[in-house]
Amino acid sequence: MKNVPAVATAAVALALAGVFAVLGVKMKNQLSSELTEAENTESSVSYNQLTSYDFGEDYPAESFTSYTDPLALSSDVILPSPSLPSSVTAENSSSQSSEADTSPTSDAAKSETSSVVERITSVTASVNAAFKEAFSMPKVPKYIPRESNINFDEAMLASYMYEPDGNYYYTNDKKAWQTRFGYNEVYDRLAVITAMYYDTVRTTFSFEGKDWLVQIWKGQYGYYFVGEEIGVYTKERSSSSQYMSAEKSDWLKMEMCFVWDEDHNGNYKPRFSRPYDDYWWCTGFVVGLESSTAIRTREQFRMVAHITFKNTEMATLFANAFEANGFKRVSKLDNNVKDTFVQIGPDVAFVWQSINQHVI
Repeated sequence: MKNVPAVATAAVALALAGVFAVLGVKMKNQLSSELTEAENTESSVSYNQLTSYDFGEDYPAESFTSYTDPLALSSDVILPSPSLPSSVTAENSSSQSSEADTSPTSDAAKSETSSVVERITSVTASVNAAFKEAFSMPKVPKYIPRESNINFDEAMLASYMYEPDGNYYYTNDKKAWQTRFGYNEVYDRLAVITAMYYDTVRTTFSFEGKDWLVQIWKGQYGYYFVGEEIGVYTKERSSSSQYMSAEKSDWLKMEMCFVWDEDHNGNYKPRFSRPYDDYWWCTGFVVGLESSTAIRTREQFRMVAHITFKNTEMATLFANAFEANGFKRVSKLDNNVKDTFVQIGPDVAFVWQSINQHVI
């Protein structure tokens, strides 16, 4: 994909601001009443009330007090050769395969394969159980959407969509026009022109012959929205500063929660969460306008997120660079302790609040 000239970035930023402005004008009145209803239906859920992360599988319930790298656990596992015994590849495949199934060689191969599968399954279960012990997402109070005839799965404005069950907007990154523009630091420098005031942290590392950028943002987006983003970008090694949006093969599984001290009293409350899925750009925005004083710090916004990388090696490369950016590595994540992270195998979870590489 060709790089986008830097002169186009201003137009991109202005277009993005226009989108947020249109969304805000069209939905301000409707959502103000919805937000009031949401506040009335919210229970007094404290920020410390958490829910365990659901991996979609049932794993052993025993607790894991320490973690062992799964690569180390499985380093001595050698998969059997993909070539079948000669008895299986004889001319008469139907009869010969039947004989091979009962031969000592075939039985040994099956036994070895079964042992490898069982061991890998056990290692995976241990890693996931250890991660569940070390991290859980904040619990977002349930929002009851108003009845509507709108098909929100089809309704979309410039790739932005509304999620009624969570009462937030997000970018459909699978069909986003922004995909073609990738990322350049110039975008952040021009953000203030479009009334976007945010913090950001860029984490770069090299993996599988590519330079990778995982960037996070949180702050005020135009005059009607606050929210957060996680973006995944790649480029050829030692090429220009222009990153391209990650190709589908490089999308990463992730989830995130937007936590907001909306009343400026130190009580951070989860406002919405994005589901665990494949993304190159995970976003979420809610209607809100911070005071001019609060906007200067953006510390009233907190991101709690979890990213699953391709393997432990990739996660470690990211974690090392993340730590170099000022985040503190811990063995168990407390969602009230800012700027910390935990890595277990290919999974990295973090709490971000104060660190900023983009000062407005």
